[in-house]
Amino acid sequence: MNTALELAGVALAALLSENLVLVSCTGIGTHRESFSQPREALRTGICLTVVMVLGELCAWLIDFWLLSRYGWAHFRVLAFALLIPALVAGLRRFLRACVPELSRRADGNLASISTNCAALGTALLVAQRSYGLGSALLYALCGGVGATLALASFASLQKEVDLNRCPRAFRGVPIQLITAGLMAMALMGYYGLYLG
Repeated sequence: MNTALELAGVALAALLSENLVLVSCTGIGTHRESFSQPREALRTGICLTVVMVLGELCAWLIDFWLLSRYGWAHFRVLAFALLIPALVAGLRRFLRACVPELSRRADGNLASISTNCAALGTALLVAQRSYGLGSALLYALCGGVGATLALASFASLQKEVDLNRCPRAFRGVPIQLITAGLMAMALMGYYGLYLG
């Protein structure tokens, strides 16, 4: 049974100290527009959050009922690596059949998430830490929200950074990397935060 304090610690860790985009660098495998356009960043983040929560639900059930029970924990990476793209493909088919307008808007985002490491990394972290189902789903949800906030913040900062005058050597990718590094350093201040 999880206490509220433990769940708050899991949520804060996923949001801040273990941010999937800035700290763990696992959620950066999205398409380029997500880092430059705030609307595209939000769309990608929402799709990533949905895939992470659904993927974590399926991964936890597979791990609890099959892999851990029969001593097949060494197959976790393989099972989860096959699960996440299959889940994304199934979600894309479901949206095409049931909600074509949403499918048209989110299909590119879902396609890029099928190769994103955030969902796989979350499933592996939760399995290694032996979280319960509630903690696992909360970690996936808050991890997706944290990744969404990081992507949207970075995309919004792009416009500010491009407007500021900076030396020619720092224009383009160098100033983007410096910005991402400063954002990651700001979140590293929360590393080791424990509420118990």
